[in-house]
Amino acid sequence: MKRVLTFLFLLLLFVPAVSAHYYVILDENVSGLYPYVREIAELHSGTVIVSNFSNLDFLNSDDYALLVVSYSRFNESFVYSLYDRLDFDGDGIYNPVVGFLPVRGSPNVVPLMYSLREFRPDGAVFLRAGKVDYDEYLRLSENASLIWVEGHGSPFGVNMGSWGLCPSHLGKPSGKVFVLESCDVGKVWKTDDSLVLALLRKGSPAVVASIDMGGVSYLPERFWASGYPIGKLVQISNAYFMKLGVKPKAVLFGDPALVPVNSSEYPLVKSPATGFYSKIFPRINGYIYTPGEPGLKAVFRAYNNLFSVIDLWRGIFTMRSVGFIVLVIAFAVIFGRIHPGKKTLLRALVSAMASFLLLGAVMYYPPLKVSLQIIFFWTAVAIFMERKVLWGLLTLLLSPTIIAFVAVLLGTTTPSYGCFLVFVSFLTSLVVLVLLFVFGRLFHRVVNL
Repeated sequence: MKRVLTFLFLLLLFVPAVSAHYYVILDENVSGLYPYVREIAELHSGTVIVSNFSNLDFLNSDDYALLVVSYSRFNESFVYSLYDRLDFDGDGIYNPVVGFLPVRGSPNVVPLMYSLREFRPDGAVFLRAGKVDYDEYLRLSENASLIWVEGHGSPFGVNMGSWGLCPSHLGKPSGKVFVLESCDVGKVWKTDDSLVLALLRKGSPAVVASIDMGGVSYLPERFWASGYPIGKLVQISNAYFMKLGVKPKAVLFGDPALVPVNSSEYPLVKSPATGFYSKIFPRINGYIYTPGEPGLKAVFRAYNNLFSVIDLWRGIFTMRSVGFIVLVIAFAVIFGRIHPGKKTLLRALVSAMASFLLLGAVMYYPPLKVSLQIIFFWTAVAIFMERKVLWGLLTLLLSPTIIAFVAVLLGTTTPSYGCFLVFVSFLTSLVVLVLLFVFGRLFHRVVNL
């Protein structure tokens, strides 16, 4: 009898309880960090499992798991393979909600432990490159608990125009969740001085970053302030990527169960995955998550950013000297080969300006310099369209296609995202072509009245 009781005691001690829905899975290579990660687990009444990540069968679909991973093990292959292995139902998206914490030692864990203890959800701020300077960033982020940042990125930081969010310019990240809508910022294995790990060391409890070209979501930025746990939002965003054939490239660094805001600013509705709309929206554990009640309005809200012309061309014309080169080549061809007349130039310029003003009013207006570059480029497109509409389409598609091709060739992006970029470029090009054609015709009629 005594042996039986001893066996049961050991069983209870080492086997996680079925009712536990939060796990901290500690890499056996850094098992000495157990006392620290245990405190993180206790904040969620969770369980610590020391593992080599070969067997994760104890996880259920509705569980939350923080994977504390040795820095030497953590890379792109590790993330994608784990996402794939945790897809229990074969729908393309991992089932448990997960977050990662790459570590070398206790200095990488202790800040998270303290930040989770002290975290208090508050409001959200949304910052685009070129729209705010560093002092304004400090002011706006002072009382925020969620900071969404958008700009060109790398593992070292995010280019915000006149300044950069980087390890030497973090502001006060303690107690703030960061969503970095930028390329490659999540590739922390590329450098010892990454922005993501610097934010975590300075007290951020969670950072969302991309490990591929492009950002962490094509859903509207307020999606991140919808009142769901941050890990769940990353899972949903990845499911939307998967719906369009893009690998799940958004990664959460930090606590997956953290709810970053104190009230919902975005209507994200959970519904059973049945009926017509279950074919349009991605399925996660038998449910769909839609921006508002499932319907045509929700379809528009979820997918309208695929037609975000301004986002695409603002991105290209703020990509170092790419925009300048594109303009030079376009007008060199125009004045070297086509030789348009003054009337053609004026019509093209007016149609480009009208198209830009309309799209900017619907979406947003980039900084003045970028806006002028976009208008001049669309003027060139309109001139090419005077000869053949196909020339205009090819002009619009050429730059993003070359960027995608080179990125895939160099291995800086996955083929799935390269194809996604070309697909989005095609959709946005159709929008621009239609507007240029319509406004060009209107100008022609007005002039000939």
